[in-house]
Amino acid sequence: MNVRDKDSSAQAQGADDRIQQRFGLGNVDWQQRIDWNVLRRKRVERAQYFLAKHGLGAALVYNHDRKRYLSAVWNHPYARHVPRDFVLFVRGAGFPYVSVSKHTDRSRVVEDCPWLEGRLMNEDELFNPRIYRYQSESEAQRKYGLTVSQIKSLLQAHGVAGLPVSVDYSTPGMIHALESAGFKVVDGTSWIDECGMVKFDEEILCMKTAAAINEAGYGAVLREARIGMRENELQGIMARAMYEAGAEYYEGWVVAAGERTNPRSFNWSDRPLRPCEFLTLEACHVNWCGYKVCYDRTFLMGARPNELQREIYQTAVEMHAKFQELLRPGVSLHELADKRPKPGVNLRTAEQIRQWRATWSNHFGGMGIAWDSAPYYYSAEDPDFVLERNMTIAYHAMMWTDSDEGGVAIENTYRITANGCESLTKWPYQDIMVLGL
Repeated sequence: MNVRDKDSSAQAQGADDRIQQRFGLGNVDWQQRIDWNVLRRKRVERAQYFLAKHGLGAALVYNHDRKRYLSAVWNHPYARHVPRDFVLFVRGAGFPYVSVSKHTDRSRVVEDCPWLEGRLMNEDELFNPRIYRYQSESEAQRKYGLTVSQIKSLLQAHGVAGLPVSVDYSTPGMIHALESAGFKVVDGTSWIDECGMVKFDEEILCMKTAAAINEAGYGAVLREARIGMRENELQGIMARAMYEAGAEYYEGWVVAAGERTNPRSFNWSDRPLRPCEFLTLEACHVNWCGYKVCYDRTFLMGARPNELQREIYQTAVEMHAKFQELLRPGVSLHELADKRPKPGVNLRTAEQIRQWRATWSNHFGGMGIAWDSAPYYYSAEDPDFVLERNMTIAYHAMMWTDSDEGGVAIENTYRITANGCESLTKWPYQDIMVLGL
């Protein structure tokens, strides 16, 4: 089975490898837009391929994003913060089994998700213990034992009970119960991380839409930012604009100005915005239909940059230019990491390095329905994949000095094309924008 997107293979052969964004968030009768039934089937077929490739009979998947990838169920956002429940993905069975309460949300999910017909289980069929709650040891053993017996019955029905079962994360109690029932339990992260590395064209369109929603937030900031506002006020302006533009949710914030950009603070505060200061804005991972991008921009408040600020900013810009030159199919992650900009590479002379005493930071990782997924590179021990068309990489360039001028952060999400790369994040950054004038 070819798990790549056959529909775009002819386009990928040519020099013009674009996935054009010709529509918005809605649905109309006069234009073919994303066919969600097709995309849902593609994702499950690909996941089935990788489940078999890794020799697994089934997977218990707790991860919020990857549950959505497999089932297309929009889980409550609080499930992002705790491993609330799992879906059971069984080899050869198509869509995963999803447990829903017969007392609360079953009728809603049945109506919303007809593609899961035959896969929705109530608590009498597939009980999902709340693994984050306090419970006595005897009660925990009873609940985990009940769940594992139900899982075993399902796997026996599909003829895969003798194969390993993967778990991405859970409690020791659940894992011990699986092992006591005779299952070989293995790590459940690698197979699905590998599965999601190469995107279908429809997934790229989802990511472009998420980026456009983020840009609505930057547009609001450009219109409304003023000297004297607080960081959290600006955050509110940006958040409102993104929700009005169709965001499902975002996973975190970085709003930092002035001294909080040097080194960068990965949060926000009530600090006032003052003239002549850098301001970095990152609405971390704005989601649309589960897909996200990494996106970061730095602005200057109420003044044009001085000479050192221009050099700091342009260094981060140049880091992206150099990184883009490296992105093309056939390049390995280790090669990419070895050649990416490093301390001193972007500075013209040793005198500049001594004068600036620069501190550099840059990192990259995969992006899509799951943040910080493959392909990624943080150390030489990381796996060395080769870049392919429709892999997506978020690259974060940060630059600051030990002076009082502040620091810069610029992040783009790049898609590997047939012959290079394209940026999915289009807010201009080559020249710094001044806010609040």
